[in-house]
Amino acid sequence: MGNFHKQQGDRVVIAKNADQRNADPLILTNANPLIASPYKNKHWSRLRQPRTVNLCPALAIALVILVLATSGPTFSRPNPSPGLQISIAGVTATLEKQIRAYIGDSSLHDVDDLPVYLNELESKINGSLQAVGFYHPTIELNTEDRYSTTLIKIDIKTGQPVRVRTLDIKLSGPASTNSEFLEQIAEVPLSNGDIFNHEKYEQTKSLLISNARNLGYFTANFTRAQVLVTKKEKRAEVYLHFDTGERYNISTVNYKSTLFPKDFLQRWQPFTGVVPYRTSYVRRLTKNLQNSGYFKYVRVTPQLEKSVDNQVPLLVELESSAENVISLGAGFATDSGPRVKGNWLRPHHNQHGHVLEASTSISRLRQHLSTGYRIPHKRHPETGNYSFDLGVLNHRTEDTLSQLRTFDLSDHRQLKSGWHRDTFLRWENERFKVGEDKNRINLLLPGISFSRTQSTGGLYPRNGSFLSFKLLAGNRKLLSDIDLIRATASAKHVRSWRDKHFLITRAELGGVHSNHYDRVPTSHRFFAGGDASVRGFAFQSISPVNANNESVGGRYLTTASVEYNYTIREHWALAAFIDTGRAYTNASDPYRVGIGFGLRWLSPVGPLRVDVGYGVSEDNPTARLHLSIGPQL
Repeated sequence: MGNFHKQQGDRVVIAKNADQRNADPLILTNANPLIASPYKNKHWSRLRQPRTVNLCPALAIALVILVLATSGPTFSRPNPSPGLQISIAGVTATLEKQIRAYIGDSSLHDVDDLPVYLNELESKINGSLQAVGFYHPTIELNTEDRYSTTLIKIDIKTGQPVRVRTLDIKLSGPASTNSEFLEQIAEVPLSNGDIFNHEKYEQTKSLLISNARNLGYFTANFTRAQVLVTKKEKRAEVYLHFDTGERYNISTVNYKSTLFPKDFLQRWQPFTGVVPYRTSYVRRLTKNLQNSGYFKYVRVTPQLEKSVDNQVPLLVELESSAENVISLGAGFATDSGPRVKGNWLRPHHNQHGHVLEASTSISRLRQHLSTGYRIPHKRHPETGNYSFDLGVLNHRTEDTLSQLRTFDLSDHRQLKSGWHRDTFLRWENERFKVGEDKNRINLLLPGISFSRTQSTGGLYPRNGSFLSFKLLAGNRKLLSDIDLIRATASAKHVRSWRDKHFLITRAELGGVHSNHYDRVPTSHRFFAGGDASVRGFAFQSISPVNANNESVGGRYLTTASVEYNYTIREHWALAAFIDTGRAYTNASDPYRVGIGFGLRWLSPVGPLRVDVGYGVSEDNPTARLHLSIGPQL
């Protein structure tokens, strides 16, 4: 059975039968009958009365034939549909919005339907006002004919609202002593003394039902859900008596997949054994399997129809991803020119969940090729993996050359704090050239790094931050040709306000220490300048130089940037920035400063940045164009 509304003199009873175990939340509707109202319209008679014209018989017959010839098979037409305009006065903007939502589309098929339309209109206005607690409105409707448009003027006096004077919420069943459930329902939308609002009443009911079922009280229901409104006293009595029923446990998890054995899939569960049901368990299991990369479809559902003695099994339906995943991409930046990249992934190399991967990236200055093998953690595969990586990197600028070969053993973990931690052992063989000096070196570098990204999400976060720290070291007693310690830290922050204003700040620090700095390879020295560093300067042009004025890299790095973006229209923004920084060996080396302006386009693959920078710290600064594309954080 559904809701019923019963008028008892001055009292309106809004209720639903007690058995609501599997029912949707009730929707309260208007309980008052339609009340006819006098309508004032000084043009009404002219609008409704047809005009009479005397014609001679021959002319009348001719006109009838002409009408029949032009009308085809239709022998009569209704009166044309007049345009309607509705104005509402006497209420707040919020209440007007509520009323117009109830009224819906203002349309009228025939002027003859106007009296019926007005009756329906008044009924809808009454319903919209009662929904927010106004049971004593005075509604006056006037119509005014304006050429082909009928204007309906609505003047409303809401009167005093009905307030909640009794709020009787009673809990029974095991959840009535469950501290987690009680904490979740501690703040109900309705309170004593509030204006009675039907939506808040429904929200209170939904709060009880949803939180109970989220914790596995699947038979929870209302034994009484009733509102008594005494209009004369402007009083509402709310009665919500709620029986939670027994809590269900998760008994077993059944996987529909032939790709992996059950014991491997169970490693992604956020629980073990028989545990009390929680919707959060279902969500986390779904998310873990989706993020694993093995599946393109994941669905986890409780099988209530198969529950026995309050024990419910979960069904996990899985559809595997493609056996080979290939992606290709292209880009452009003024630092490196056009570039192409490709990636090949074999996400389920075997039944143990091992992953094969290969990637390549080619540009004018940089060519990179790498292959990797991933093994998920045994206890918590959703938070990390072990990896083995081989890489080849060639990087050339006007003054430097690096031909680097690498092998990495890494342990990747996501910590509970949200930080990502990588511990690694890295072997490097690098043939390099700095200015006129050439060398080859071997390094064995253990290291650790931490990084964290927090944002509002998406490619265009309105607020967010990125932090990164990395430390690595090598020693001649541990198979390195030189002693070396290198540390870096970087940060970026995005903040927005009033929808149009964005402030983007970033900073980077770095330092390297070695007993043979002249043998420190190019890849471990520091350079500044370029699209992502100090704009207004060429890529890696900020650096100590040798006697031939060739860049040789510095021991230390310091850069900072402040950028302001102003949105001029959807997906477009103007930018102004100031960058500063230096890559240096001596503390007396000067900072370089670049300022400029730019344009931002929020493309489907990330912001496209077009900047014009000026190196104002130089004697004769010239404009330099910078183009880049990629995520903000």
